Order: sequence, then structure tokens, then C-alpha cells
Amino acid sequence: MIKIKNVKKYYNHRLILDIPYLEFHPGKIYSIIGKNGIGKSTLFRIIFGLETYSEGSIEKPSLENIIFNTQKPLFFNGTVKYNLFEPFKLKNLEFPYSYYESLIKIFNIEFLQESNIKSLSCGEKAKVQFIRTLLFNKDYLLLDEPTASTDKETTNLILKYILKEKEKNKCIIIISHNSSNILEISDETITL
Repeated sequence: MIKIKNVKKYYNHRLILDIPYLEFHPGKIYSIIGKNGIGKSTLFRIIFGLETYSEGSIEKPSLENIIFNTQKPLFFNGTVKYNLFEPFKLKNLEFPYSYYESLIKIFNIEFLQESNIKSLSCGEKAKVQFIRTLLFNKDYLLLDEPTASTDKETTNLILKYILKEKEKNKCIIIISHNSSNILEISDETITL
């Protein structure tokens, strides 16, 4: 479980995040919605340990159990395959080959494996990043606009796999700009 209590974040004395109380439980999908600049992505960076908060407390599992699927994908310079394999190599983790082979086929990127990641469209990069998120098999998934640049078919695939992760008793927290598809699969919607 992730428990956030009286968390505030200031930038240059300006309050940009103020959360009295939130809880996120395994086996549920949460959607976080709100205006641009309200602090949604900042909240994810705080949960993932990329930023500190000014006041309050956060109880959360070890960062080893959390993965952050950022809105703007972060990649190494190299091929699609390299970007999916290398993070596992760097962390000395066993690579899930059969799951990888299944996902690249389902998401229709088999033919892109040897392509340089920089040559991909925004939608293709979103697919690669989401696949990488699934491959890590973490218990807590922070998904920042996972369908923002995807077509309808890919959006439906991503939603299907989000629901599969929920069935594995994982906690999925999604930042969404009021995407009706994401709100429909969510157990709880939180407005910041």
C-alpha cells in the first residue's frame, strides 16, 4: 500500500502540491485527473523518489517494487531491442524472454526490434516504453498518460494489459487528462 498524508511540495515558496490524504491499494486501478500544472506528474516523481517533498509523510513499498512509466519515454541511444534488454542487464536481472516475445508480437513491433529508437514515431515509442514497464513485473505501476500518443488499437491493448496487471493484484495509478477509456477501467478517480 502507498499512504500519503499531509504532503506538500513548494517550488520557490509557491505551493504546487497539497495532498491531505491518499491511499493506493493492490488490486486496484486509480486515475488521477486535474488541470495542467496542478502537480500530477510531481506526485509521481515524489512517489518514485525522483523529487523530495516539503512537508508530510509517505508510506510506500521499496522502490524495487515500483516502476514509473513517464509521459515522455526515456531511452538509451540504440535499437528497440537494446532498450528493452539493457535495463535488465544493468540491474543484473534475468530477462523474461518468453514474455518479451509475446508482447512484441501482440503490440506489433517485431519488425522494429533492430530499428534505432530515435527513428520511431511517438506512438511506437509509447508501445516500447509500455512493454518495458510490463517486462519489469513490478507490484506498483505509475503510468503517466500511457495512451496519450497511441492510436485506438494500441490504446485498447494498453487498457487490456492494465486490467491484466490488476488481476495479478497489482496497484496501478494512472495520470489521465480525463480519458474516458481510462476512467472506465478505474476503480477510483482522484481529482487534484
